[in-house]
Amino acid sequence: MLRLNRYHFLVVLLLAGLFVIGFAFASLNLFQMSMANLRFLREFGWVAVMEGGLIQLAEIIACAVAALLCYIGFKLCEAELVQRYRRWQDR
Repeated sequence: MLRLNRYHFLVVLLLAGLFVIGFAFASLNLFQMSMANLRFLREFGWVAVMEGGLIQLAEIIACAVAALLCYIGFKLCEAELVQRYRRWQDR
């Protein structure tokens, strides 16, 4: 899809850094927030739903998906950089 092998290695390295920053931002306190939200929904039930507990849960799930996508993007960049390094080393 991205064809990372077309780009200069510094661009791939910069892209990997951006993915790491995105991962860190999206996953910041993700576990703690999700446990607190689930406890809020469990304890207060319908009142919690009326106060936006399900919307907050959906936002937490969206942040988790964004963190996962950033992690996958980083691993793709990392694999490309390692492959380039090994090709360079074999010369």
